[in-house]
Amino acid sequence: MAGNEMVSLDQIYGAATFQEGLPFWLFWFLVGLIALLVLFIFLRDKDLRRKIDFFFLSAKKRSLQLHLRRQLGREKKKKERLWLELGRMVYEYGLTPQGAETVVKTIDSLERKKKELLSRLNNFPLNSEDLSFTPASDRLAGPELNNPEARSTRRSDEARILLAKEKAKARRAWKKKQSKLEAKVNDLERQINSHLFTLGRMADTFRLKDEILVPLYEKIDAVNLKLSHLEQSLDSLHPF
Repeated sequence: MAGNEMVSLDQIYGAATFQEGLPFWLFWFLVGLIALLVLFIFLRDKDLRRKIDFFFLSAKKRSLQLHLRRQLGREKKKKERLWLELGRMVYEYGLTPQGAETVVKTIDSLERKKKELLSRLNNFPLNSEDLSFTPASDRLAGPELNNPEARSTRRSDEARILLAKEKAKARRAWKKKQSKLEAKVNDLERQINSHLFTLGRMADTFRLKDEILVPLYEKIDAVNLKLSHLEQSLDSLHPF
């Protein structure tokens, strides 16, 4: 009797296990069936394949465009630096490209102003000595402050303190003037560089026949060639 009960329990447990495991296998069977259906639709639908290919191709081309634009920006900045260097060299050697007379005169005027300001800065009367000290009256105490020598020392200290304050005030005023002069020099530098850049660009447009400029012209030509290739590569890509 007990054996029959055990067999019945085992059968019930096995049936329950089978019923619980059935949805798991059924789930994966349905997933596989759906995947096959999607694959079948994809293979038959040319428009869908074209759209998917277009999506990945567009992403690749956008990435390539971004890379090319970054390279283009770097090369343009390099060319601008070469123009500035060319303009500085042309000015230092006293060369004048066609139509650049006004630019050269403007640079001359700015350089004179800059030289004058730098001369004022180099001769700046700034007292840098340490004005701090310990008054002698602070080292005296008690009855010593009542004698004439102590009172004289105290008056001397007060005069020195007043003088130190006046010197500190004057030094702050000179510092302020110095900062203003430095700001003017920096502003002149920016103006000079701007006109040197223009001069370099003109010297590139109307090239001067001077051997000293040949290495710079060769560098500019190399950058121009690279810029041309990059622009052609960008034009060959369709906008997205």
